[in-house]
Amino acid sequence: MLSRIIPLEYLKERDVMFWLPPGGQDNDVWADTWVILADLESADAATVLALLRDADIGGYVARPSGLKGAPARGVQLYVDREQIHRATDVVMQFLRGKEQPIVPRAERIAPRIRSRIKVPAVPRSVSVALQIAFMAGLIALGMTFAYYRGASMLEHRPHHPAPASDAPGWTNPRP
Repeated sequence: MLSRIIPLEYLKERDVMFWLPPGGQDNDVWADTWVILADLESADAATVLALLRDADIGGYVARPSGLKGAPARGVQLYVDREQIHRATDVVMQFLRGKEQPIVPRAERIAPRIRSRIKVPAVPRSVSVALQIAFMAGLIALGMTFAYYRGASMLEHRPHHPAPASDAPGWTNPRP
């Protein structure tokens, strides 16, 4: 990764936006830190910069640097980092208001099968009878489990150990 180290005394000689791509255009609103917000078409750059200026948000557009001779498709929009949420709202409102080209709807690959299959409706009495049978089966299963395992689960087990013969207390309750 390429990084430049610039001594602090040389920063006074440079513009605030010295690290942004050269040859861009700003909207005359100052910002100290910049982030890339969007890639725009070149025709929309001036309009978006004007909208950002009206909202008092710093903006800068420049062509992205890349391979020499590669066709430039648009510009990158840089905005003030501190106001990126407001800038996103402004750009989104612009893009929503812009006329979008009509894209033809893609044809479905598979035909709709659901429309061909007709499932008859189950009568309500059958549905209620199935629910009752299911609940009766659950109750029967629970009672069967209680019959076979219930007695062993309900055995009384003392919680305290039996007293030892040398324990203090009454050993012979008769006088």
